[in-house]
Amino acid sequence: MIIGIGCDIVEHKVSKDLDWPNNKQIQERIFSAKELEIYASKKQLKFLSGRFAAKEAVLKCLSKGMEDGISLTDIEILQLIDGAPFVSLSGNTMELSKTMGIRKWHVTISHSLNFSHAFVIAED
Repeated sequence: MIIGIGCDIVEHKVSKDLDWPNNKQIQERIFSAKELEIYASKKQLKFLSGRFAAKEAVLKCLSKGMEDGISLTDIEILQLIDGAPFVSLSGNTMELSKTMGIRKWHVTISHSLNFSHAFVIAED
C-alpha cells in the first residue's frame, strides 16, 4: 500500500546562484559525505539539484518539512552500481519512517537543460 507520494523540481539556476558546487558549508548542511563523494566523481550541477529535489520529495512523503527538525543529511539519495538512485534514511527521519510503517522507497530523478525533477513513493 502507498503511504506517501512526493515530487519536487529544482531550477539549476537557483542551485548555481546559491553556489552549491563550491560552497562547502551549504554542501555539508544539505548532502551527506556519501552523496558528496558521488558528486565528486561527476561534478555536475544537475546531480546536486536532483538529489535536493529527491530529498524534498521524501519530506513530502513524510508530510514534513525542513522546519520540522529533520536534517537533510539524514536523507541520503545514493545510487546502485548501475546508477539507479535509492533512498537511505538515518536518525530521526528513519525512526519517523518506521513509525509510519514505511518499508520501501521508490525514487526517480530526471533532468532537463534547466531543471531537475524527482518523484518518490513511500510504501508499506
